[in-house]
Amino acid sequence: MQKKAKLFFIAVIIVAIAVYGFVQMNKPVEIKTASIKKQSLIRSFKESGKIKSNDEIVITPKYNARINYIVKEGDKVSKGDLLLELNNVELSAKKKALNAQIGSLSGQREMSRVKIYDSQLKSLDIAINLAKQQVEELKDDRERYKELYDSGAVAFTDYDKINRAYDSAKKNLELKENEKRVLLDTAKEKSGTTQYYDSQKQGIDAQIQEIDNNLAYSRVYASSDAIVTKAMGKVGGFANASMQILELSPSNDIIVLCSVLSSDALALKENQKVKILQKVGEDTYEKSGKIINIAKYAKTKISSLGLEEQRVDVKIAMDDMNKIIVGADIDLIFESMHVDNVLTVAKSSVFEDEKDKYVWKLDKDTLKKTKLEIGRQSDYDYEVLSGLKEGDIIAIDANDTKVKEGLKVKIKNEE
Repeated sequence: MQKKAKLFFIAVIIVAIAVYGFVQMNKPVEIKTASIKKQSLIRSFKESGKIKSNDEIVITPKYNARINYIVKEGDKVSKGDLLLELNNVELSAKKKALNAQIGSLSGQREMSRVKIYDSQLKSLDIAINLAKQQVEELKDDRERYKELYDSGAVAFTDYDKINRAYDSAKKNLELKENEKRVLLDTAKEKSGTTQYYDSQKQGIDAQIQEIDNNLAYSRVYASSDAIVTKAMGKVGGFANASMQILELSPSNDIIVLCSVLSSDALALKENQKVKILQKVGEDTYEKSGKIINIAKYAKTKISSLGLEEQRVDVKIAMDDMNKIIVGADIDLIFESMHVDNVLTVAKSSVFEDEKDKYVWKLDKDTLKKTKLEIGRQSDYDYEVLSGLKEGDIIAIDANDTKVKEGLKVKIKNEE
């Protein structure tokens, strides 16, 4: 009798354990779930930018020289303020030397000319006039002697003597007139002399003009109120004419300049809103702005990792200019995609099986593996094209080890 009672007691215990195990196995598992709904699908990216002037003023020296004065980076300047003064001693000395060359050139030209004195010309003119007078007198004597010779009043020898004297006087006149022509010809400049000296002077004049142009820029003044954002020189240092020395930002037209990847730039458009994050101390303030210009070409730049990147400059106008410091770095968040009123599912709720995407959908109180067709995606969500509808309940964590096909569940916290 005791043996039967003992066996009965053992059987009751076994049945109780079996019933408890069955109940526990079929007890709903508590999991976190979410309801599928329509919302905005947003994809964004973050870049760093710099607060600058929309119309930067770049100053490059006109000539190589020592710096007598230069403003400092961060200085605020007013219109008309002196920004840069270059030493012009060397240029002034060079100009003086060139002017001396012009004087020397004029002297050389004068020295190349044969001078004719008035006394020489007057003496020749007197000799020519006397020779002409003698020719006229002998001409009259010759005609008179011819008449006498024809009448037999004088001998041929006397007539011949007058003829020879007349011819000699004519030759003497020709010699004096030729002497005057030769003297005047020697005073004339040789062919090409004028062109030579003129070209030499023009070359020197061009050098002087260039020096005058440079001297006009030995002092550079601010054309408007501005902030000095770059100053790449110091007093006593050397300014190179081929390199930028100052950069100024006019204080009335401030923007944010940002360089984005060319692939990201394709998704942007002018007048698009941009989120601006400004750090003030330990706090970060959110401002807004809009894109006012997207460059039409990309520039090759080197990333912080040393890799070449194709980047496009984007200009952003800020809505709030409070506590803005020109030259400061600032963070920007751009939206490369924004689609409203679409059915979405969190990426963390989706898992893959043989390259297809699935979620665990709640069917009454049981989980069911449900295949999805997805479309566009943001950083955290997928667009659902088919497989789910608005109001469906799914498991939030697709990687939860408790989750499996046919599992009875109890909603722990619907989000």
